[in-house]
Amino acid sequence: MTTRHLQVIILSALLAGCGNIQGQLDSEKISSLNYDPVACPTLVAQRNQAMAEISRLTNGEGYQEPNVITGFGPFLPDYRTANQKKAGALQGQVDSMSRSIDRRKCA
Repeated sequence: MTTRHLQVIILSALLAGCGNIQGQLDSEKISSLNYDPVACPTLVAQRNQAMAEISRLTNGEGYQEPNVITGFGPFLPDYRTANQKKAGALQGQVDSMSRSIDRRKCA
């Protein structure tokens, strides 16, 4: 193994441990079972409020998950802005709330 290969391996290992984007995107996905104890009207109101906050954070564009080249997610740092990160976390909550609402057949 050459010195050049060793430098690339060390750099990759360091980048993988520094808040990689794939780890952050994975942490935004949460189980809808967390929302099952919440009453339907309350849950619908919470979801609508979170959707309005996403719209505010993204200037009405809605959350777009970043395109990460397959295989490079663990090596890329999380390059999103603070508002995009907040919108991503909220979108994960909205998705799981929607799944709970659909599964329980709330109005």
